[in-house]
Amino acid sequence: MKSAFLLTAAAMLLGAQSVVPPPMIPAAKPGELPCDAHDKQPLLLGATTRKAILEHRAVFRDATGRIQLPETLRARWQAVKQPLTLVAVFGSWCGDSQRELPELLALEAEPNPFIEVHYLGVYRDKKLESSAWPKGCVPQAVVRVPTFYLFATQPGGGQKLVGTIVETPPKPNQRMAEALVDLAEKGAVSF
Repeated sequence: MKSAFLLTAAAMLLGAQSVVPPPMIPAAKPGELPCDAHDKQPLLLGATTRKAILEHRAVFRDATGRIQLPETLRARWQAVKQPLTLVAVFGSWCGDSQRELPELLALEAEPNPFIEVHYLGVYRDKKLESSAWPKGCVPQAVVRVPTFYLFATQPGGGQKLVGTIVETPPKPNQRMAEALVDLAEKGAVSF
């Protein structure tokens, strides 16, 4: 009985410790990125770009380079003609982000002028300054990464949240690029 109590107490302590991430390592020099305390790799935090993500860690660049999207999927992405804003919140340290974000990076190789894509990097605590969100998009609580938020541009320029994808595609065996195209198509008809 005593050992069960100790195991439970230890598990609770370990669980409590995992909620609070270790502090990130500050940038060594001006212009450099802070580093993750776990893997000592540079972190992308706040608003960033497709180009910066691909340059940031080889895992993003390599995975994006291996992705072959069907032409029908690319055509569906290009066929969306309503103004949308897609916000991808990710962790450059996160295995799920490293697996799923390259699908969007591959779609963005041929940008759709009607879909404005924004990338927001977070640390392990998933805190994000409200000022990092694109203009007109109400900041959302970030619980898991990656999370993709789709906003439809309303008459007058306001943005309305019309859908999200959290961590993985919603359908079994669906690739993230297909899930994002589905989301964009649904968002485009939400007017």
